Amino acid sequence: MKQAHTLREYQYYDKDTLCSIIDADFTTKQVRVENKVDSILDTAFGVNTEPTWDDFLEFLASRCIPRTRCGLGYYLDAVGVPEYDPVQLVEKTQGRMAEDHKWLKII
Repeated sequence: MKQAHTLREYQYYDKDTLCSIIDADFTTKQVRVENKVDSILDTAFGVNTEPTWDDFLEFLASRCIPRTRCGLGYYLDAVGVPEYDPVQLVEKTQGRMAEDHKWLKII
């Protein structure tokens, strides 16, 4: 019996500009990225055009509150996530950070 794949598309934006499309296969742990802008500073993985699954998870973690932040438990409760999990956090927060205008739309 074949296993169904869990696929998600992450569209990485800077304000209203689509910068990168990330296709993530959670079953095989494979990632594909298509950059939509020329500036590597605005793309999800910079100069890396063939990210690994670890690169993807690191990218998601970079769009979350740091794991070491004081008061992390309070924050996790506030957004409704039971434990520190960058995938779940990004789904809840769209990867929005106070420092920039970048965010993720998950399809």
